[in-house]
Amino acid sequence: MNFLALGLIIPLAACSFSWNGDSEGSGVAASGAGTTRTFQVTGFDQIDLRGSDDVDVRVGTGFSVRAEGPSEQLDRLRIERDGATLDIGRKNGTGFGWSKGPNVKVYVTLPRLTEANVSGSGNMAVDRVEGSGFEGGIAGSGNLTIAAVQVESAKFSIAGSGTARASGSARDLSVEIAGSGNVEASRLQAKSAKVEIAGSGSVRAVVDGPAKVDMMGSGDVDLGPKSRCTISKMGSGTVRCGR
Repeated sequence: MNFLALGLIIPLAACSFSWNGDSEGSGVAASGAGTTRTFQVTGFDQIDLRGSDDVDVRVGTGFSVRAEGPSEQLDRLRIERDGATLDIGRKNGTGFGWSKGPNVKVYVTLPRLTEANVSGSGNMAVDRVEGSGFEGGIAGSGNLTIAAVQVESAKFSIAGSGTARASGSARDLSVEIAGSGNVEASRLQAKSAKVEIAGSGSVRAVVDGPAKVDMMGSGDVDLGPKSRCTISKMGSGTVRCGR
């Protein structure tokens, strides 16, 4: 039985907490005043949100990053590009962004999104993802919503109580949950799936083909009537497949 424990928690923790804001000079300078700021940053296809703010992502032509909210909160916002990743969080010394006043909303446009991560209690909404693969991760109680997915491979990882929602299609679907998180993908169709849950998390998806489910705890999995599941289970969890 191959439960995710270290394989999921260590990568998520590294992603979520490695950016500590110690080198603030590398942040992107903001333009504008009042309740709107813009940031001139390009060359990224991944987004990491840290804290409690909201991010709206649109896949389109070119790059654009704009933030709206109370002026004092925008002054604390930090935008940084780290390689191919756009990091969104708060400046060093102002905390992670939890319970620090009204949330900021960040609007991002980019040509292609391959990975999105939420650390904390923030919310990220993405209009669509296309291409060979997409990975979505949550560490904490945040939410990640993908309105339209059309990829060869889709992977969702949750450590905590967060929720990932997705609609569309993927040839291969992979889900890893440590805790009480949820992957609500009842409008996502896949040809194969691999699901690993340690805890009380839940997964909903529509699989027309083989699926492997490893579960430890009281989780709940429903992969639809056409799924053909190989199940390894320890605990009171439930798995519903076609056969």
